[in-house]
Amino acid sequence: MSSRESTTSSGWRSLKGLFKREKRVAVLVDGPNLLRKHGNKQIKIEDIDKLADSLGSIKHRYIFLNHHASKKLIEAMVNSGYTPVVIHSNLYVVLSMKALEISIKKDIDILFIASRDARVVPLLTKIKEHNIDTAIAGFNPGFSIALSKTADYAFELK
Repeated sequence: MSSRESTTSSGWRSLKGLFKREKRVAVLVDGPNLLRKHGNKQIKIEDIDKLADSLGSIKHRYIFLNHHASKKLIEAMVNSGYTPVVIHSNLYVVLSMKALEISIKKDIDILFIASRDARVVPLLTKIKEHNIDTAIAGFNPGFSIALSKTADYAFELK
């Protein structure tokens, strides 16, 4: 059940939403891999949020950026509700460590990763071993088939 389904037009939770617990979602975004132009279209963080929101209530939002990220981009991500993590080393190691840290706390039901890179596959496999559902979002060209087949939910950004 998405938050849109459990909220009435006046903003109050519906009775159905009170009795059925929404899934808790953590969103981790591979910024350098995803926040780029795709053809004539720019992939937006709002597109990723909409997909994650369709799975449940977003509890954590992290965006992983390399050290070349501009201050303007970092500020925009903060304003969008994300915690930016600026990395000077291997982004996938740091992303994996954060995902494992969140999953150990047992306060999420779904780990949603926005990335096209197959280096995330072992992380998804490990997270699933802890009875946490996984979701992936990416775009073509370059969206790893292994990612979409490993995750419980796979979304292609258009």
